Order: sequence, then C-alpha cells, then structure tokens
Amino acid sequence: MQNLQREAHFNLVDEPWIPVAYIDGKLGAVSLEEALRDAGRIREIEGDQAQQVLPIIRLLLAVLYRSQPLSDGDDESTLMKEWAAIWKRGHFDLEAIHGYLDTFRDRFDIFDAHHPFYQVPGLEYAGREPDGIGELVADVPKDEKFLFTMRNRNRLQSLSFAEAARCLVFQQSYATAGIKTPVKGYSGAKAGKAYAPKGAVGTGMLGAEGGIYLEGKSLFETLMLNWVLFDDRRSGVPIVGCEEDVPPWEKDETTPDHRDPLPGEPYGPVQSYTWQSRRMRLVPNEEGTAVIGVVSCYGDIPRVIDASGSEPMTAWRESQTQQKKLGLPYVPLMPQAHDPSKQAWRGLASIVSFRGRDPRPGVVRWFERLCDEHAISQDAMPTVAIHTQGMEYGTQSSVFSDGIDDRFDLSVSLLDHDSDECTQALKVIEKTDEAVSKLVNCVSNIQRAAGDKSSKAVAMSERTRVRELAYSELDGMCRARLAGFPSGTDPVGKYCKAWKDDVHRKIRAAASEYVESSDRSYFDEHDSMTVGRALAILAAELNKVLGVIEPGPAKEGEGKVGPHEDAAESERM
Repeated sequence: MQNLQREAHFNLVDEPWIPVAYIDGKLGAVSLEEALRDAGRIREIEGDQAQQVLPIIRLLLAVLYRSQPLSDGDDESTLMKEWAAIWKRGHFDLEAIHGYLDTFRDRFDIFDAHHPFYQVPGLEYAGREPDGIGELVADVPKDEKFLFTMRNRNRLQSLSFAEAARCLVFQQSYATAGIKTPVKGYSGAKAGKAYAPKGAVGTGMLGAEGGIYLEGKSLFETLMLNWVLFDDRRSGVPIVGCEEDVPPWEKDETTPDHRDPLPGEPYGPVQSYTWQSRRMRLVPNEEGTAVIGVVSCYGDIPRVIDASGSEPMTAWRESQTQQKKLGLPYVPLMPQAHDPSKQAWRGLASIVSFRGRDPRPGVVRWFERLCDEHAISQDAMPTVAIHTQGMEYGTQSSVFSDGIDDRFDLSVSLLDHDSDECTQALKVIEKTDEAVSKLVNCVSNIQRAAGDKSSKAVAMSERTRVRELAYSELDGMCRARLAGFPSGTDPVGKYCKAWKDDVHRKIRAAASEYVESSDRSYFDEHDSMTVGRALAILAAELNKVLGVIEPGPAKEGEGKVGPHEDAAESERM
C-alpha cells in the first residue's frame, strides 16, 4: 500500500520559533505575534548563530511598518508625536498587530500550498532532487571541508520547523552567490547552470551591506529605536504610507524566475528588510514533522547602489569606481561593508559623522532626530548600543568564510554629528590608530636592528601579530571610554587627554613586552639602527601623536618602553 505524505504546517504567527532571552534572565521561544506583544519583557533575540538576529529584527520591523496606525505622508511633526506616544506607553498597538497578522495569516505558514512564507510553491530543480539541509544551514561546510563547526555531522539529516524557519529568513538576507542549479521556469540558465548576474549583487541583500542596528534595554526599545518614520534621504517620498513599499506576503504573484529590480526599487525599508533574493522551497519529510531538504536559486536581484533612502541599516560611502563603471554624472553611494579585521568602534567615524553628503546609517540619523525633538531624554538613556552584524564571503562570494558580530555602548552625546564631543572622540580614535601604526614601525625598526634574516612574509606576520595584540589590549579601554564619554564642552578636553594617556601607556607597554619576548639586545646595531634607538623614536612619535603623558601614577606594567629606560634615553642625545 502506497504511503501518503502527511501535510506539514508551521505558521510563524502562532508557533514559537524565535529564541529570546527575557529581562528576568529566562530563555524561551516565541511566535511572531508574541515577540511584538511581549517586546517590553524580552531583552533580546537570540539565534542558532548570531547573524540570524538582524534578519529577524528586520522582519519584525516590516510588520510594524505595515500594522501600526500612523498618519500617512511626510508630516514629520505628527509622526514624531505618534512615535513618542508609543515610546511613552511602552508597547505597540497589539490589536492592530493581531488584526494585520490575522489578515495575512496563511501567508506566514512556511508550508502553505499557495503562498508559503518567503518561498515559491512547488519549486523544483530542473533535472535533480532537492539539496540536503546542509545547503540551508550557514555554519555547515561541505563534506570535504567539515572542519570547524559546532554541529554534529551525523545529525544533519533534518531540521525542526523552527530551525528551518530561522534558516529561511537568514538565507533570504545573506545567501551566498556562485553557480546554482536552475529551477524549472528559470530563464537565465546557461549550459544547465544559473550564474550570479554580471555587475549585480549575487549574495542576499544584507550580504552586500554592513548591517547596523541600535540596541536598547529591551526588544521594545530596540525595535522603536530602529523604526525610522521619516528620513530626508528620501527626497520628500514618505516612508509611512508608501504604496509601493510592501512585503512579499502582501503580494499575490509568485514566480520561479529571477527578476531585476524595477526603477526605484527597493521602494522603502519594508521592501529592503524582506527582499526575496532567492527562490526557495523547504522540503518536509513524509511524516510532516521536519525539514529534510531545500530548493534554492536566484530570485530578486538586490539593488544597493544609491539605496540609502530605502535601507536605513548600513553606513554608506561614495564610490568613484561605480561612477566610472556606470558612466554616471555624479558619485553614487554604495553600502559600507564591515571590515572583519577591525573592531566596530574603530569604524565609528562612518557611523556618526560626515562632511558634505550624509552617509550615516538611517537609524543613526533617526536617533539624532529623536534626541533633537526631545522624544528621547539623554538623562533616561545616556548610552545606546551600536550592534554590527554581517557575513564574510570567500571564493567569489560562493561560500561563507566568517560571521561578523560586534557591539559597543556609545554615549548618546556622540550621536550628535556636529557636536564638539563627537569631533573630539573621533580625533582620539584617529590618534589611536596612528599610535598603533607607530608601534608597528617600531617593530620594523627592531627587526632591522637585529639584522633579521626572516622572509618578508614572516616579518610582516610578526608585525601583524603585534598590531592585533595592541588593538586587543586597547579594546576594552576604548569601549569603556566611548560609553562613558561626557556631555558638555567643559570636561571633554580633560577626558580626551586622559583617554590618550591611557592609549600612550598601553602602546609603550606593548613595545616593552615585544622587546622582552623577542630577547633582543638594546645595543646591537645593524643598518644604523639599534633597539634602543627604535624605542627612542617610538617614544618621541607617541609624544607627538598623543601628547606627553600627564604626571600621575602609571598602572602596573604600563608607562615604560623597556627594561633599560636609560639606554633608550641615551639614544635621544
């Protein structure tokens, strides 16, 4: 007797699939509706991997944009008052959320027969069976590269529906590029293969960006801080009430084919946050109890050039390369991707300041406006967390090579882009980078003094190691300084001087530790350089970059450039 496959159902509106940590310390899982209803009790969203969090937050924001009763148009004063009223109330309009989700309830079922959430019904590969779930889970490498993962390779036969839902949302945001198997109905296949469109983004939308969001003390605060209701980057086109800016679950048409964006797309944050970069279908087992496979191919091709008015969750940069490539009469803006080799605070300038055009993330501009309009009190919220997330790709963006997840607390005074506080803090970060470069130059001089015969690659590796160690030592202190930065012009100069003195001591200590660990003589000379002279040069350069350290007790292990201070001093004579 033939077995009949049991029909699967899993509705994101009702079923618990979002892992959360509550303010009281408890852990749990909530549905889409519960996440918005209980947002004030939830501290943060969690995930199987950190990078699942931002796509889920963007999904929740899309629901807020479409469900909350706000005044349509660009009446900024009214929208600000409505936002402030919700912030003061401490919860969203729950009746409106329930009514909205109930209207589109069937569209949130990941196995709906006609409109499965974020998928295309009946999607099939042309000529072969679906992929296994290894193609759905980001931290599962190919069989031949199964090295560094926390997952058990013998338990990769299936995913729970909740796990699969999280992976589905993640993949639509971060999917890798590369050669794909075409699906039936895909028009861009060449020799039985689907390639990333030339000159276009091949990854998911977030994969081409440097994802940034502001984080509050609860999920409610986090959503509110990133719920941008108007933005001057949109040139008079309103965010709230934009008829074209709708999510995929409100659309009836589905297609297995890829699609180039229409002029003006994405039309707003709702479309950006729910962009369907892949045509996908989850494959359940016969029992209808787990997901055992996936079909995935190119879908809506992401458009990120000059999209700053529609994508508030990334910083931007001017790209003369794209201007020449596209033959544009102006310099377009492209997303500022994260540098995985740098701590997030080191890129603070691109987040909080600008000269000329404003390339800051829209969420930062929005927060500055909230403070200016007194919708948020700096006394009640002296700091806000900047959270950065993203994926790093390798081999023509066809594989994931690393995940990016960093967070630092920032004094609210630094989010005022033209304030003296912001200017002075960025100068200290700039001087810190310059001081670390001086340390690396010192290491190069010490290698030269020793007549080091190592290859260029080995010598460079050693300098890179010292640079990374220096930033590691500076990291905690600089984060604390950014969080505790004062408000008001009077104490700023003194605060920044103390910060630079701390940097100065740590750099001098790093130089001392390097000399001690490398066991090199202060007096051996090669190529007109000695270790003592290298340290003397560093001391003079640090005084120039950071200023002379103010008199005061140095912390243990800091404040000396080496065990033979007199030798270094003699080199200055």
